[in-house]
Amino acid sequence: MLKPKVKASEFEKFGFKRCRGLPKQAECYYLCVARGCKMLFVSDIHFAMMDWDKSDPRIHKNANCRYSDKRTALDIIYGLIKADMLKSEWE
Repeated sequence: MLKPKVKASEFEKFGFKRCRGLPKQAECYYLCVARGCKMLFVSDIHFAMMDWDKSDPRIHKNANCRYSDKRTALDIIYGLIKADMLKSEWE
């Protein structure tokens, strides 16, 4: 399992957006990955990858497909590890 090494707000630099419908102090961010239909979620203490569920109330109502990225969710996670933003829970 992976955990963030930095505040969740730092993930905005990588294109993550604040989750909707949650209090601001929740510090929850998401990134939808079109290739493979995955979503990445991060808070100050948790990081997760899950299937993209269009009815999830935390994300946008309509998918924004103007941003096309050739990377998969695993490519993005690898980049976050290299940027020293994620660590193993076992560290």
